[in-house]
Amino acid sequence: MNNFEIFKDTVTRYLSGYGISISYLSTLHTSSLNDAGDRYLYNGGLDYETVSMDILAKQGYKQVKRTLPAENPINTADSFLVNEANEWFLIEFKDCPVKAEKQSTKDNIIKKAYANWYMILDIFYTMMERGDKSSIFDVRNPVKFAEEHVTYILVCSKDKNANLYNQVKNHALMNQNYTPPFMRRLKDYIFKDAYVYTEDFFERKFVNTFAY
Repeated sequence: MNNFEIFKDTVTRYLSGYGISISYLSTLHTSSLNDAGDRYLYNGGLDYETVSMDILAKQGYKQVKRTLPAENPINTADSFLVNEANEWFLIEFKDCPVKAEKQSTKDNIIKKAYANWYMILDIFYTMMERGDKSSIFDVRNPVKFAEEHVTYILVCSKDKNANLYNQVKNHALMNQNYTPPFMRRLKDYIFKDAYVYTEDFFERKFVNTFAY
């Protein structure tokens, strides 16, 4: 099995330990659908299979925890992938303006990053307690693992984020990714990297170079 298949197998066995059987897989295209349900942010030809963190959290993990009230849902990113080098990617699609005055939008993005990582940690720690050690995740030092292997990518619509698009484009000319100020806390304190793409750069810089 490749790294992504190992991750999926771990999650499936975690859920089955609680008698839960759900289909939590999606694709990049499907997971990029906006909240209004009328636009996809990714429409490329390489439609990779992904873990739908939303389905996993709301239909699986929430059943396990049971104490989470309906009015306090788990904040989740849209997609999760693991590549051939065991690099982990949390991907959030936003078809709305991400501006300085939109503090609630920015806070929501940060909350999703932390909530997703906590859920993944809990799943792998639980499996370790069952005597199941994963070959792709070091539960002995999850902080170091996140700092070396986990990246959070925010994919924004180009037409609604002209300033972000210009920043992404200018940084790409220098062969760099652009990390907005509000995402630096993720890059500096928890993950290996955190940056933003518009949908065209996401396809060119991430999708077209990805391999399981």
